[in-house]
Amino acid sequence: MQILDFDRLATHLVAQVIADAGGAYGALGWTTVAALGDDVVLRPNVRRADLWGVGVTASMRTLTLCLSTLAIAICVPSRAHASWPSPGAPAPAPVLTAAQQGYLALAQSGVAHAQRRWRDPRLGWYDARLSDHERYPLATIWDIAPLFGSLDAIAIAQPTPVNRRAVALFATGAERYLNRGLRPIPGYSPYPGDREGGTETWFDDNGWWGLAFVEAYRATGTRRYLSDAERALRYIAAAGWEPNGGGIWWNTHHPHKAGEALASGTLLATLLYQQTGSRFALGQALKFLEWANTSGFSSENGLYAGSSLDATPIDYIESPLIYAQALLCRDAGMSGDCHRAEELKATALRRFGYLLDFSPQYDAIYLQWMLALYALDGDPRLYEMAAENAHYAQLRAVNAEGLYLFSWGGETLPARLAEPGMLQTQAATTSLFAWLAVYPPPG
Repeated sequence: MQILDFDRLATHLVAQVIADAGGAYGALGWTTVAALGDDVVLRPNVRRADLWGVGVTASMRTLTLCLSTLAIAICVPSRAHASWPSPGAPAPAPVLTAAQQGYLALAQSGVAHAQRRWRDPRLGWYDARLSDHERYPLATIWDIAPLFGSLDAIAIAQPTPVNRRAVALFATGAERYLNRGLRPIPGYSPYPGDREGGTETWFDDNGWWGLAFVEAYRATGTRRYLSDAERALRYIAAAGWEPNGGGIWWNTHHPHKAGEALASGTLLATLLYQQTGSRFALGQALKFLEWANTSGFSSENGLYAGSSLDATPIDYIESPLIYAQALLCRDAGMSGDCHRAEELKATALRRFGYLLDFSPQYDAIYLQWMLALYALDGDPRLYEMAAENAHYAQLRAVNAEGLYLFSWGGETLPARLAEPGMLQTQAATTSLFAWLAVYPPPG
């Protein structure tokens, strides 16, 4: 394997990526991200489709090819695995490898494009789709969660005042999704400004949003974000858990028990326990996992069921549950969870393979938590899998405008998975680059 002067070349490429994004990272509106006004209109409940039921510019192609080659194919000395900060303080500034610097630049470019193309200056937030002229155009939680995660990861990888402020400003807007009208307690509804008690609300949304708030705490040390995350967990526990038979409903209409709600809720509880020592959070994590490992498990597939209607495993359900058990093994002394996590990891790698072809918004979540597991157990296959998918995303997912709107294989995404011009698609691929910037490569 060829060894090059990686740091010098990466520094040059980082400057090119930022220039390609349209200027310096901080010049595209970080300080204009703000909370939504109280007069923001409400819209009827809209939701992603039920999962069950176009060339690039020469400069971008050359740049992404160079960066992917640098990040994946060149030997780079590794650093110690990333670790979580002590409660109450942001992580110290890490020394980034050249590979991490390259991924960081790609993530910053992706966020800058999202700000420039999807941010709605009239409503002070982000639209769900490009040129969205609907009456209620703003992004739902599911639409925008990967952008929140991208900002978190950028600030974790490079904890500068500018990056931390970007997280804080976005988190202020994210708090506007809290619906105090929900019963029995407040939770996060899909559209910013929802206030009605009868609003259809998704429990997996609360899990993903809560996880993003935990990561915002990790990036900034601001304890308010842990309180925001705990609101999500308490809402899942109070309104989403089925007290008679167990399991977590998909939404407040109770159509079925959902693997994604179980996965996001379980990991949220686990991370809150890790950060706060909360006995409530630990109790919820153990309760959710007990159900997951019995009624929520597909023995035929050796992985967690997608839902109570269809046992087919889905990648983004598996990795949060695997990582949660690996963490509990380490932090709560539950040795049995270590063995189970290892078995599940091996089964997931066999089933889903290394080049993922579901859809960016799902595959990015799977890889985010597999990367976190890599930081915990040091398995280089997990990093290599994420890097290989990032390589193909850089080369094939970008369109002629420099936006990541194709699948990682370069195809137009089917309508059941993504509408044209979705912020979520751009942000999901961006988040993969961002999380790769957090973790040093193996070596």
